Amino acid sequence: MNRRLSLTFSFFSLLLSCLAPRVSHAHPIHTTMTAVSADKSGITFSVRSFADDFSASVALFSGRKPPTDSSVTEHDVASYLAAHLRVLDARGQALTLRSCGITRARELYWLCVRINGPTDVRVLRLENRILTERHADQVNIVQVDASGVRKTILFTKRSQALPLSG
Repeated sequence: MNRRLSLTFSFFSLLLSCLAPRVSHAHPIHTTMTAVSADKSGITFSVRSFADDFSASVALFSGRKPPTDSSVTEHDVASYLAAHLRVLDARGQALTLRSCGITRARELYWLCVRINGPTDVRVLRLENRILTERHADQVNIVQVDASGVRKTILFTKRSQALPLSG
């Protein structure tokens, strides 16, 4: 009886070990992270994205083949972000985002865009569609810590413009 139990246990252990690689190779989550901060001269949006996905989306948006080295140009990034990251004022007008730098740190890009001039985040709405054209499960996390507002907002492919406060 113990031999039969031992064989049964061994069989199920082998079966589970064969199935385990399928479980461990689950589909990855696709995310970006944006930190929003304000000072007297404007509002800064610092976006963190994985270089391979971001460079592929920027290249395709610009009508080019995705680069094998995940490189991007500042001009192409500015065009892409203008179409995929929009800040709307109280009247629903898009505000101009100006680049304040691009930094590559291994497999990540840190993108900085800014709205210059005194602007209150409490009256703004944000639309974040970064990489949603590439991944159906894309989640863009935005953390606001500005003008007395502390909030985390999640954007998906179906999200509309959402208030930065409230």
